[in-house]
Amino acid sequence: MFPVIVHATDASIYDLEFTGSPAKKMRFKLISQDSGAKMTVRIKYPSAESRAIVKNNEIVEMNAWNETSRGYGPVMQTTCGENRYIGVSNILEFYITAGCELFIQPRDAIQTMVRMEWTMNEFFDNGGTTSFIDKVAGSLGIHASTIKVVGVYTGSVVVDYSIEPDKTTG
Repeated sequence: MFPVIVHATDASIYDLEFTGSPAKKMRFKLISQDSGAKMTVRIKYPSAESRAIVKNNEIVEMNAWNETSRGYGPVMQTTCGENRYIGVSNILEFYITAGCELFIQPRDAIQTMVRMEWTMNEFFDNGGTTSFIDKVAGSLGIHASTIKVVGVYTGSVVVDYSIEPDKTTG
């Protein structure tokens, strides 16, 4: 662990770049004499491994999917722990406020996208996301509840989805 001195003001964005491999687990705490100190931190990773932001021992879910940008919604700097992952660039972005402590840890999930040679009407006429989830679960031999469709959009039909471990089994 090493301290870093920053000037954390409204709309501050700090890019962290590592000269070596970044740690799998990290802790961030913004300590300031100014109780209004806040900033967004962006970490560019060398790989697409899935990561989670944890606050008070709870995973903070990423911002909602944004169909226009075809990615997770931007960090609006509203709540400590608000976060998103910028695919292709492999950037984890999160918001932190004075006194808030956040952890980054590996996330046990697979994030993927599939493109199908269908129209949107054909996709939804054939069961849409429910049918898609059932087929993926059946072919992988996993429970359908572990699959989350993040977005469906045109380009033939593109489905972004993630697969997470079944939390009901040990």
